[in-house]
Amino acid sequence: MGNDSTGHTDVIAAPADKIIDALTDFDTFTDWQAAVLECEVLERDASGRGSLVRMKVDAKIRKMDYVVRYTYDLPNSLGWDQVSGDLKENTGKYSFSPRDDGSTDVTVDIVAEVGFFVPGPMKKLIRDQSLKNSFRELKKRVEA
Repeated sequence: MGNDSTGHTDVIAAPADKIIDALTDFDTFTDWQAAVLECEVLERDASGRGSLVRMKVDAKIRKMDYVVRYTYDLPNSLGWDQVSGDLKENTGKYSFSPRDDGSTDVTVDIVAEVGFFVPGPMKKLIRDQSLKNSFRELKKRVEA
């Protein structure tokens, strides 16, 4: 990944299917993901999962609106690629690795480029904080 990538791995005390359920329940994102202002499923795949999803997020420096296409390789991973929107690039992938104790190692890797000038250290800080906050909110949602 390039300069505008970041990743995070943590253990979530829940089975992968419960984590996947939270990550694919797009209708509830605004309830538990603080940065997500709007989330709308535009298309669903043959399994009824959101495949084309529009989101509006508060990215601290400004609000961003974008549409991403989700791909599923369950129960191993789910990923997304931006189709249109305010970001120059927005791709990512969650990977799930079950542990013997019933918890799951969850890794998220994201490449995001805003497409306008933001000083490098500030861009990295915003991206890292956004990722950690999002992950913390996922963990809180699933472990509750």
